[in-house]
Amino acid sequence: MSNSSPAFVVFAYAAMCLIWGSTWMAIKVGLRGAPPLTSIAVRMAIASLLVAAIVRWRRIPLPREARFVRLGVFLGVFHVVLPYTLVYYSEQRISSGLAAVLYATLPLFVMLLARAMLANPLTARKLAGVAAGLVGVAVIFSDNLRLGRAEATGTVMVIGSVMASAVGAVATKKWARAYHPVASLLVPFSTAALITTACALVFEPSASLRFDATTWSTIVYLAAAGSVVAFALFFFILQHLDVTLVSYQTFIIPVVAVLLGWVFLGETLSARVGAGAALILAGISLATFLGPRGGATRRA
Repeated sequence: MSNSSPAFVVFAYAAMCLIWGSTWMAIKVGLRGAPPLTSIAVRMAIASLLVAAIVRWRRIPLPREARFVRLGVFLGVFHVVLPYTLVYYSEQRISSGLAAVLYATLPLFVMLLARAMLANPLTARKLAGVAAGLVGVAVIFSDNLRLGRAEATGTVMVIGSVMASAVGAVATKKWARAYHPVASLLVPFSTAALITTACALVFEPSASLRFDATTWSTIVYLAAAGSVVAFALFFFILQHLDVTLVSYQTFIIPVVAVLLGWVFLGETLSARVGAGAALILAGISLATFLGPRGGATRRA
């Protein structure tokens, strides 16, 4: 991506938010034809092949050191296998929009973990923001608990996914070197493809598969757009925009996901869940955006 004109940067930012906002709906639709582990395995296999092709085409060097491989395997587990598995299983129980809203709590959990692993300071403002976000999660959980065990389980799964992603994010900050961003995707994606394929063969019988055109199109979209194109856009945008502006995606992505779920899947949010979502976004704003610097987060 050599075009760095303001118009192209704005286009790239909008495309990134639209892609990551739409992945939640795509996951929901894809699960109608294939179970979670199988869906992730196929998605990551395709994504790995695409990244390998890009690395070869652009002649991007792959580090030979063991540290690069170890970090890639670690991120494959904590950035892909655990969070994706929990998100996919959660979307069998809750709406795609709600899953996106709950995942927006990622920067709050990163702050808490960064305090423990990186000794990052936690100001009163950040603590207040984290508290507001956690209250929002509690409000949503109480509403889903009222609806039934499946909804409550889905909420817990997304929060578990966020915690796993937070571990991966902080570990990257602590141990990653200046590796090429595209090359850095190859080992995590390949690791995730191998692990989820093995788990799918054990836990998901082939009789449950129904790979029609819709299923394939969602998986290919998630692999190509959600796992490769969006990340490329993300890294490009980071090079051309202030990190605070980039981090506004934390608000935009769940809004896009909720709107798409409402328009195409008929999903709705109750008043209590809406209040919880408002608390989560307010907490993120207080903890992340009202200080001197913001943090960039992503999604699935």
